[in-house]
Amino acid sequence: MSDTSFGPPPSGLDLTASHHSKNNAAVISTYILAAGAIALRWTTRYRMQDAAIAADDWMILAAWISVTASFVCTIIGGNYGLGKHVWSVAMTDIMKLMRILFAYVLIYVVTVPLIKLSILLLYRRIFGMSKAIWFCAVLTIGYWLSCTIAFLVCCRPVSYYWRQYADPSSGRCVFNLYPFYIGNAVANLITDKVLVCGIFMLGGFVCIASVIRLYYLTFLKTSVDITWVIGDVFIWSSVEPCVGILCACLPTLQPLLRYAVKRFASSRVGRYILQSSGGKDSTTIAEGRRTVEMNNLSRENDADEQWIAVETKFELGEELRR
Repeated sequence: MSDTSFGPPPSGLDLTASHHSKNNAAVISTYILAAGAIALRWTTRYRMQDAAIAADDWMILAAWISVTASFVCTIIGGNYGLGKHVWSVAMTDIMKLMRILFAYVLIYVVTVPLIKLSILLLYRRIFGMSKAIWFCAVLTIGYWLSCTIAFLVCCRPVSYYWRQYADPSSGRCVFNLYPFYIGNAVANLITDKVLVCGIFMLGGFVCIASVIRLYYLTFLKTSVDITWVIGDVFIWSSVEPCVGILCACLPTLQPLLRYAVKRFASSRVGRYILQSSGGKDSTTIAEGRRTVEMNNLSRENDADEQWIAVETKFELGEELRR
């Protein structure tokens, strides 16, 4: 049990309650979706388009590695009271959880910019560089630098961040961290909305996750039940970048979707030919199509990186009379 630093628990509060299972289920499911989206993205680029892995593909992979680190923090945090009421958690565990939270914040503020930079690099590859992309890139990098520096210099010494509840006199914070968390979330939401305009509303899902995360952050101001409150913050701080990765990968999966639809349609046409031939010998052209694909034709790309691939494909359905 923790000491009296947080005061007595509210009357009737169930100190055995825990959101540990809910937290793990939410972050595991969205993490799997993000990992699957990246795997499909790389498969599409490397196997189906036979194209070199581009900078935006590497950037989204870096974002996934960062998401993996935050995923590990959330899972480990459950062993130290994350999602439990603070009055049922030992002070030593609270300090360990605050260490994890310290690392988690630094990971989060680098994960989100990596996702946004991947989207910007995708825009650059398709449309070429523009002032709007430069502006968004500077804004994104500035967000990461400013949040990281502000967070690192807030508590003096830095260890006071995770010792503040066990030993309030061991240091101080030069500014209130609550406005920092809210400002961080608002800035992230604004840049999300800016990028939504270029990703055809797919980023709207990320905006929704950002709003929900911002909502749960507001409870940090009024509640002393820190281990219980930050459980939901951890969840939505993990869900948001995972959904961001999924949305960033969806536009690159069009060739894979086209291939799946073509295979499905071809199988349906083949069955139709066999069923409607009436027992006669027949050789029918089920599908004939010429596909022209153009890649890297933006005005700033080198000439030797430009290519045009023309593919003509016929599929034959044949049935012999028995």
